[in-house]
Amino acid sequence: MESEARMSLKITCLHLRHKMMYCDERHEQRGVVDDSSDTRVFFCVKTGDALGPDADAVSPECCNASRACFKGECL
Repeated sequence: MESEARMSLKITCLHLRHKMMYCDERHEQRGVVDDSSDTRVFFCVKTGDALGPDADAVSPECCNASRACFKGECL
């Protein structure tokens, strides 16, 4: 039996995405991303790019409530 790689989940903007979110069910939850990979490419669904609507780079570290374009989970 293969061991599964450990995931490092981080709460982030609902608009932040990476390709694994579309092909691995463990990554499907919007607003929570796995940032354990050093090579994973993130993009914003609002712009379809590695830059957000505010023209700043997107990543789990920078897509947080300090940005005007941030969309958190609705309560």
